[in-house]
Amino acid sequence: MNKAQTIQEQHTAGAQSIGFDYQFYYFMLLALDLKMGQKIGFEVKDDIHIDKEDETTILFQAKHSILKSSSGAIKNLTTLDSDLWKTLNIWADLIKANKKNKNFLKTHSFILVTNKNENNNELINLIIQHKTDKNIDDVVQKLKELESKTEDETLTKYIKNVRSIGKTGLKQFLQKLTIETGVDHIIEKIKNRLIELYKDPRIAEAIFDSLYSNLQATKYLDIKDSNKFDISFDDFNKKFGRCFKVASETKPLPRRNFPILLPEDLESQIFIKQLLDIGEVQSGSEDIRKYTTLMLKFLRHFTYWSDEENFILLTEAEEFKQESISKWANKFKSKYRQIENKINSGSDIVEFEEDIKKLAIKLVEYVREQNLSIPGYSSLGIDFSNGHYYALSDNLEIGWHYDWENKYKKG
Repeated sequence: MNKAQTIQEQHTAGAQSIGFDYQFYYFMLLALDLKMGQKIGFEVKDDIHIDKEDETTILFQAKHSILKSSSGAIKNLTTLDSDLWKTLNIWADLIKANKKNKNFLKTHSFILVTNKNENNNELINLIIQHKTDKNIDDVVQKLKELESKTEDETLTKYIKNVRSIGKTGLKQFLQKLTIETGVDHIIEKIKNRLIELYKDPRIAEAIFDSLYSNLQATKYLDIKDSNKFDISFDDFNKKFGRCFKVASETKPLPRRNFPILLPEDLESQIFIKQLLDIGEVQSGSEDIRKYTTLMLKFLRHFTYWSDEENFILLTEAEEFKQESISKWANKFKSKYRQIENKINSGSDIVEFEEDIKKLAIKLVEYVREQNLSIPGYSSLGIDFSNGHYYALSDNLEIGWHYDWENKYKKG
């Protein structure tokens, strides 16, 4: 790649646009970890800033590059990187502008964040060393050496400006300065943070979409109206709290178009035998195919929700099952109370067979009206609820006839 191509790429609208996006996504990431009493701002005091509860401020500059090395990796943050020195120059100007404020460097920290990688950057090594030995003379000497190395007039001006804050200011500045390299895949970092908070990638995706669009809209409107775009901890909860409600709102379980393979002998199924015996369905009826399809669709989806995709916890599946059985059991008891009393008094159950069949059909009709729901999700709908009850009766966990447990007992 020649020099002209490199310059052209550096100044394309795409490169500038992704740089702004990078800043905003990093702002969004920081906003997720905002603490009580803190306030975060975008393009107010710096690219991003956080006013902390102890009245100190962190200033962030976020720099993104699309330039890549011959290996395909993002280019390194070199010792004489223009983004690096442009950032340090901005902060040097800020320090000098606040020279009369002796507490400025005590109350401000500076963080440069970039997706560029670090590979033995002399300046970064010097900053790390200075945090330990606090030898400012070594720093000043190194800055002079760097100044003499470059033929770039702009870089020379930046380095001179950093040196111009003086040894005392430079010493304090370097103690408060951090350079974070290799900060890439920022969208993935945000989503991972949401997964850490809510434990579910599907919820994280929904929150991300809602939060990003609402933050962007608020930023646009605030800046359009010449207002500062900064958000306190309380503001964040009030303005954007609804973006997180998807984590607690009930929602439908996903449906899929699974193929259903019907058994050859439909009438040999236990749940169909139960319905045939009470006269709710007649042999050869198309309803038998319909009921079997409902049951198999539910069972296939329940396996998908609970075993394959883990939408449902084991405890939730068990709670759903027991709640369904309880609805049936309560109605079963009320329907057969009088017959039960007569049988307990010595009457033969055979005497009540016709009455039992009528009550059994009413019990089936009641159960078919139930619209069940699994904890944390909206209702399943009548068809899936019916399919669930057919599956329970096929597994002999519920029945319709008063004496169903003896009539269809397995083994």
